[in-house]
Order: sequence, then C-alpha cells, then structure tokens
Amino acid sequence: MTWALLELARHPDIQTKLREELLSFGGEPSYNQFTTGLPYLDAIVQEALRLYPAGQDWIRRADEDDVIPLSEPVRTKSGEVVDSIAVERGTEVGISVFCMKRSEAIWGPDAKVFRPDRWLEAGGVTKKAQEVKGFRHLLTFGDGPRTCLGKWFAVAEIKVCVYLARCSAHPIQFYRRCLR
Repeated sequence: MTWALLELARHPDIQTKLREELLSFGGEPSYNQFTTGLPYLDAIVQEALRLYPAGQDWIRRADEDDVIPLSEPVRTKSGEVVDSIAVERGTEVGISVFCMKRSEAIWGPDAKVFRPDRWLEAGGVTKKAQEVKGFRHLLTFGDGPRTCLGKWFAVAEIKVCVYLARCSAHPIQFYRRCLR
C-alpha cells in the first residue's frame, strides 16, 4: 500500500487519472465492482506489486534431481556454454523475484519505471513476462501448492486504501492520518 501511494504522490498525472476513474464511478462499489470494475486502480496495484515485491527472494530445496532449463544460454566459468543447469536433490535454489520484476529482458526497456498503463495496453505486458507463472505474471504471492492464501485479501486491502485516498490531494498525508 505504501509503495502504491508513494508512486501516486511521485506521479501527479497518474494520480489525476486514477482520481477521475474513481470519482466517475459514483457511489461505493461492491466487492465485485471493486475487483473488476476499476481497471486503472487494478493496473496501479499490479504495477506497485511488480516494482515492490514483499518477498524479494524465493529459496527452495530441490525435492528430487532435476534439470532447470535456461531462457538463454550462458557461458560458465570454465568457458562451456550451457542451456540448462542440473540440480541434485537437496540443493537450495534461489530466485531473485525483485530482479526478475525489474528485468529489461522480461519487462522491456521501461522495466524499472512505474507505468500502470502497461497493464491496460495491448502488448504492454511482454510475451516474456506472460511466461512467468503466478498471479498476474508476478510471483508476488508464489504459485502452485505454496501460493499465498491471502493474496485476494491483500490485493483488496491495497485497493481499498488507495480508493479511500481518492479525494486527497496528498495521499501520503492521508496514509499517515490513517496510521494514527
């Protein structure tokens, strides 16, 4: 929530566009309207989750011997070019979710820029990004049997906080008032 509000404070044009969407909605939205009827709010939340993951790294122990394919071949220290990595059972494997979400190879040349419109434009989410598993191609909440059970609650909570700040000219001040 904090990062979404901070980015809105940094980008008055995005804040204005969001405020227009929220005020044009009229009245208080139902849960269903809140989750599907406010596309720009949704895009802002997705972009904040992309740039600022709560869990920055995933470390898991391999349950069995396996081979991990690489998206691009790499040259090892010995000079050999490989396109996969063999992993033995019990080996710890780490993934930097933070780096993956800011990778230009995955998200394009503006990967490090807060740009919610990428979620609304045709082709805004690159094909490489669409290959990433998990909620909205982000891995923010994990995936598969270890996915976060509270992901829908977390997303709704962020949306509610941003929605409540809709009429505030300074969302960070609004957020600070909420914390008192």
